[in-house]
Amino acid sequence: MEQIVHGNGDGEKTSLKLTRFLSDGAVLEHKKPVHIWGYGTPGAKVTAVFDGITECGEIGKDGRFDISFPVHEAGGPYELLVRDDLSNQVIVKDIMVGAVWYCSGQSNMDLMMDRVKDSYPDIISDCADDGIRNFKIATSVNYHGPLQEPESGEWKKAEPNNILEFSATAYFFARKLREKTGLCVGILHASLGGSRIHGWMSKEMLEGYDELLSEAKMYSDDSYLEGQIRRNELSFMEWHKALDEKDEGILESWRNGLTEGDEKEIMLPAVFEETELKGFTGSVWFEKKFTVPKEMAGKPAHLWMGTMVDSDTVYLNGVKIGETGYQYPPRKYLVPEKLLHAGVNTLVVRLIVENGQGRWTPEKGYFLFNEQGVIDLSGSWGYKIGGVSKSIPETDFVNWKATGLFNAMCAPCTAYPVEGIVWYQGEENAPLKWDYLDLTKRQIKGYRELWKDEELPYLFVQLPNYMERYSNISGKWPALRECQRQAAREPHTGMIVSMDLGEDNDLHPHGKKRIGERLADQALHMVYGAEGEYTGPVPESFTVKESSEGCRVELRLSHADGLYASSQDKGSEIKDFSVIDVSGTEISAEAMLGDHLIELYVNVPKESISEIRYLYSDTNYGGLIYNSSGYPMSPFVISK
Repeated sequence: MEQIVHGNGDGEKTSLKLTRFLSDGAVLEHKKPVHIWGYGTPGAKVTAVFDGITECGEIGKDGRFDISFPVHEAGGPYELLVRDDLSNQVIVKDIMVGAVWYCSGQSNMDLMMDRVKDSYPDIISDCADDGIRNFKIATSVNYHGPLQEPESGEWKKAEPNNILEFSATAYFFARKLREKTGLCVGILHASLGGSRIHGWMSKEMLEGYDELLSEAKMYSDDSYLEGQIRRNELSFMEWHKALDEKDEGILESWRNGLTEGDEKEIMLPAVFEETELKGFTGSVWFEKKFTVPKEMAGKPAHLWMGTMVDSDTVYLNGVKIGETGYQYPPRKYLVPEKLLHAGVNTLVVRLIVENGQGRWTPEKGYFLFNEQGVIDLSGSWGYKIGGVSKSIPETDFVNWKATGLFNAMCAPCTAYPVEGIVWYQGEENAPLKWDYLDLTKRQIKGYRELWKDEELPYLFVQLPNYMERYSNISGKWPALRECQRQAAREPHTGMIVSMDLGEDNDLHPHGKKRIGERLADQALHMVYGAEGEYTGPVPESFTVKESSEGCRVELRLSHADGLYASSQDKGSEIKDFSVIDVSGTEISAEAMLGDHLIELYVNVPKESISEIRYLYSDTNYGGLIYNSSGYPMSPFVISK
């Protein structure tokens, strides 16, 4: 963006400035009037020229001007010239007109291509496309009220140098839209790991949620907010310092290997709850001796250590090769040249467990490899306790409170016309008491009001499969999935099912390509008029009839051509239907697929059935039900 600033004739300098959104490489929405705004000297006249069209305005007393251009057809690149009558002007180059989507949520939207790069190496190396552009807003909160402008952000094109910073979900969504429509796609990306839906909602949207509004008011006190941040930092540092000072592994340099004779044996990977380390909090050191063949020795290598709870430091032959400070990222470390030697090598891992829920996540990969070979590191390890501690003090996540993220990261975007919303969130709300369905409806209504579009498309991801043994959320996700399914009944919304795209042992599944593409399928149907199937089978009605062995439930479906059951690792037998009887007892039901229907057989009297459930659990135990287009059926609860 080229900005030219001149004097006003009296020796003073005046300025003219555009919003961050209107910078070089910007994407403007093609279906709505083009909104140009910025800031300058109050009272000055402003002229904007875009693609040969001229529009004028005046800078108000608050120093802001707003100018509107008519709806513009997709295309570009264009230049935008904005000047005032004080001889200031700004030129914005390389503007495209296309489809702009606001993409938001928590960690699974925030997950960058960098985290999944090993899953998509060819896509990343061949991603250059100036028709996919990303505007990422860095984490920021404000509890005083909505901001007019984002505090960060610039437009970046999809190319190998930039792509690793893109949201993986948003990128794959944009990529398929671009392929199918030919439009330039702009992503406004504003998300934060661990955030709750009410953090992304305004004060007005939360009217009646007095507890949440009181929370927002409390954190609007800057001195209180700063105090909480300082307390977080201090308690974290003091806890780790105290543990380090009494850790025998640090004092006795176990990085080089455990003292032989008094170590214990453990089979890894494992959830510690199922071992002698059940409930352990503190530091524990693990050692693995392994043999390296001559052809692998001396050469660089990769060490993949799955995921661990909570933080780890890894040493190979006494040399530190990596560390990770919290539980979620995959442990992928580089082994430098010459560190591996032929024969026996020693790998040592110091793991810090903060709350008695330690693990080396099962069914992840634990191995060392280079072009010459692979060494499996799972199996028997030695271990010793370094230091025992009480649980780490609870962190006050000050960025997650009600209204804070909305004010700083969403509100500014509502002045920028968009094609629709993509929302990927819910994990953090699952164990909370507030009504997620009501909050979602309020969010949809509130966003549409702010973007001044009553039919603004709202696409979202239903929570995937995830096993309770890896978290403390047992039984919480099924209820939230049902809230999401109910929210999909709101007009101009689209939900994708992801029960086949999660990972039972990972809160952050890597298969974001299919997530993004299913979201794009919804958008192509809803917004761009694409023909063909776009969703999985949907239950419409059911009848209950007597049978020789109890009763038969006939469940009628739409979007149900060519029904079949399948699961990559759990077979094709359908095991996830049940009924709830009038006493509240859950009883498994046998399921048979028919033509646009499913028949359930259960050995209970017809009149005793009060509810039918499908996949009302943390993960599936049998085959998932798909239509012929490969879209799975959503988990659901239907009451009689």
